Amino acid sequence: MMAKKKPKTSRKKGFSFRNLLSIILGIIAIELLFYPIVVNYLAGQQNIKSVQKYDENLSNIGSAKVKELLSQAQLYNAQLYNEYIYDASQHIAWNKPIPNYNNVLKIDTTGMMGFITIPQIKVNDIPIYHGDSEKILGLGVGHVPQSSLPIGGINSHAVLPAHSGRVNDTLFTNLDKLKNGDIFYLHVLNLTLKYKINDIRIVAPNQVSSLSIEKGRDLVTLVTCYPTGINNKRLLVTGERTALSKVTPQEDIQRNQFGYNFWVMFGSAFLMFLGLVYLLWLLFGRKRNLYHVAARKIEKPVLSDGQLVGDFGEGFYLTDSKKLAFQWLDEFAQKEKLNSEELFLNVYRLKRIKKLSRWIFKDKTENWQNYIKEKQGYGDEKHALVVGPAFTSDKKIMQYVLKTEEALGYIKYIKCLNINKLKKGGGIIDKK
Repeated sequence: MMAKKKPKTSRKKGFSFRNLLSIILGIIAIELLFYPIVVNYLAGQQNIKSVQKYDENLSNIGSAKVKELLSQAQLYNAQLYNEYIYDASQHIAWNKPIPNYNNVLKIDTTGMMGFITIPQIKVNDIPIYHGDSEKILGLGVGHVPQSSLPIGGINSHAVLPAHSGRVNDTLFTNLDKLKNGDIFYLHVLNLTLKYKINDIRIVAPNQVSSLSIEKGRDLVTLVTCYPTGINNKRLLVTGERTALSKVTPQEDIQRNQFGYNFWVMFGSAFLMFLGLVYLLWLLFGRKRNLYHVAARKIEKPVLSDGQLVGDFGEGFYLTDSKKLAFQWLDEFAQKEKLNSEELFLNVYRLKRIKKLSRWIFKDKTENWQNYIKEKQGYGDEKHALVVGPAFTSDKKIMQYVLKTEEALGYIKYIKCLNINKLKKGGGIIDKK
């Protein structure tokens, strides 16, 4: 009995290591799968905090001061800075002081001038900052200094760039899903500006003519790299100012409802469902066919029907492998001097065997080797059922040996397969 403990211990260690490795790899896979969702959520939370701080700063200034700042911003930005940008685009000489770009629309030290909302692709309150440097674009949406400031007004065209395809922040990733007629909102100081998209185009990085100011129009263009991951083009989505109270038919449409988050959640839920079904099948519904070679159909087997001597001694032998069953069939035919095509495969299933005394070898362990050496050709009075790998197979093909009449009561007859017909296709001669 001492020899039985060593193999079991080593097998448990191997099993534990494989389980540990599987768990670690599974955790890594789950983390990689959900990483974009988590970091986007965290980035979204940071954006919310930035917008809340922006609103708090506005509130702290006071309504009178806000109006004053807004009036000043309109004066400086619309009449000076935006006028300066327009005149420059028209090659008109400018003889007035140029407003300091970084000081206009400034209410704190963050450089945030407002925020943008694009309801169709769930871009919610993303901060807009002064400038278009890589550092600025790492924070949120930028603003091209050579374009109009985003406060509206005729003869203005604000250009707002942002990254796309970033794992840690969605930003303008779904900008390509927008269509003409969709809308976006700009929130600057206490202004809320609404723009209706009327032009979507893909251009080379040096094609900037469409970003020019058009006389008499109030435009804003959203810019991002395209296509995602390649980034050799630029996607330009341009909107024209429309009345805030005017509701467009497409305003409530969701363009990215089946985005990355949806498919990850759906896929995870589907895999969990499959895993649950598989677990239930393992626990309650697993049905494995077992094959027994005989010269006739055997519905109610007795030991005298299939008493053979094999790896595990005398008993009624079955296997879960058709390949091994055919090997037994050839051996049986040679022994009995029969034509193998006249033989049959009886198919059974084992019912619940918890009441049976049994010995189950999951692998070719030392215990398995010792049992074969000791019991081959001899009786085993202690166990009614012995299960283990077949000695003649390199693969993990299991054989089942029923050693008592009581054990035979735990198998259920399913059908009988005729070998000759089976080789030609079909072959079921009886099924219950």
